[in-house]
Amino acid sequence: MTNDAAAAVFGPESLTRGALLPATGRDLMISSCALPPGILDATADGWVSPEIPILVRGQARILPLAWWGAPDRGYNPYAEPSDITRFSRRVLDSCMYAAGPWMSIDLSSDAGDSMGSYAAALRASGVTQADRFVYVQDHLGVVVVRAGDETAGTRSLAVHVVPEGWVFEPAARGPAAGIDVRWSWADVIDLHRSR
Repeated sequence: MTNDAAAAVFGPESLTRGALLPATGRDLMISSCALPPGILDATADGWVSPEIPILVRGQARILPLAWWGAPDRGYNPYAEPSDITRFSRRVLDSCMYAAGPWMSIDLSSDAGDSMGSYAAALRASGVTQADRFVYVQDHLGVVVVRAGDETAGTRSLAVHVVPEGWVFEPAARGPAAGIDVRWSWADVIDLHRSR
């Protein structure tokens, strides 16, 4: 990825202009069924590849995929809403290939178990839709998450990789304390600056 492309996608202007992972990062997300190499080894915010940032929030690993930007942002060849929507569908399809059909997480759940704790954390972070998959072999939950509000300039797309019990009833345990999955594209910009 050239410096110009990285600046367009991960630079400060992307906060208002919007951003979508570069093509090589998108391709890696699809070919790895949303589990790019190194994701499970990450213990701090960083990069799983030069094009894919990772934010670590306790047991949750967040892969920021896209940010819509300000509603009056104008044309951005690096993050058009139709491209973001198409990529979101491709991510869902690749997860479905690995784990079968998805189910939406009930964001209103107040169950007293780890699933209810994760649903509460999703609500607190402004999530509007979360589609979950269970990668049974790996005992992981993979969640395609849409959050924020387009008119407020906070709309985002991400993948969460979380413990299986946060999204799968047979594996759910008692309440999970301290789940926090909040983030914004400003976190990604800061990661890029620190490279």
